[in-house]
Parts: sequence; structure tokens; C-alpha cells
Amino acid sequence: MAEVQSLSHSAICVHDLKEAEDFYCGILGAHAHAGVNFITEDTIKGRSVHKSVVLEDYLIALALAGDFMPMPPDEQLRGAHGFRHAFTVGCERFNRTLDVMRQRGIKFQGPVTHPEKGPFGQSIYFKDPSGNFLEILWRRDENVAYDATPEFNGE
Repeated sequence: MAEVQSLSHSAICVHDLKEAEDFYCGILGAHAHAGVNFITEDTIKGRSVHKSVVLEDYLIALALAGDFMPMPPDEQLRGAHGFRHAFTVGCERFNRTLDVMRQRGIKFQGPVTHPEKGPFGQSIYFKDPSGNFLEILWRRDENVAYDATPEFNGE
């Protein structure tokens, strides 16, 4: 077993790198980090063309889709469809996020209140400019301190 420790980064396929960077930085508050493989020969060889953004402590590679990506209808704001990413914020920031989304004219569904016995409080669902499903949620257990993951000796 590999026994990985955490998730380092992920890639989100997009149709337009500039539009995606503007959205993730201008709407979600990420910061531009780096661009990779803007050399034609590398692209021809099949290497991904992407720009990285950092959202809090997480690296997201906005990867230019090499092929057509089938996307859901514009009016569908929630689902899985193979293109779904969720982000957690504190309850207070969640409420400020709603205000920003409304001010910027971003269509979203919610807030949706989750069952009281679960860890999630509320979520909003929306899409990025390429049609990827996104979710922002706050957790009811955001102030709960958990013990570190115990080490197992394989027994």
C-alpha cells in the first residue's frame, strides 16, 4: 500500500486558460502561480499546457483541454458529470462568498442546507466558465480539533 499522506494538487481541464485564470483568481481569490509547456514542440509531443493557481494552500493546475470536453447545459448548476470540485470555507466567509457571487452576477444554486447530523452546513453550487461544476461549503465541525491520524504498524 502506498500510504499517501495528503492531496497535493489537482488539475481542472478548461477551454480557455486566460478566462479560467481570471475566474479562479478574480472570483475565488486564487493567486496566479506559473505557466507550463507553452513551447510548441512540447505541446506537439503531448505534454499538457497549463497555468497553476494557488487557492489558500492548494495548487490547482488549470489544464487546457486537449480534446472536446462535453459539458452539461448552461442552466444545470449542480451535478457530478465527471467535472466537479468542492472547496471549504468558514461559515463567516461562506456568507461573504454569497455576497461576492451576487455582486459579480455568478449564477449559483443554494445555499443548500445539509442534514443536521452530518459535518457539512451549507453549500452553493455553480460552474466555472468552462462548465466544470464547483461547490463551496462550510462545515459544522470547522472548530473541532481532531487528533492526528494514528500510525499503524501493519498489524
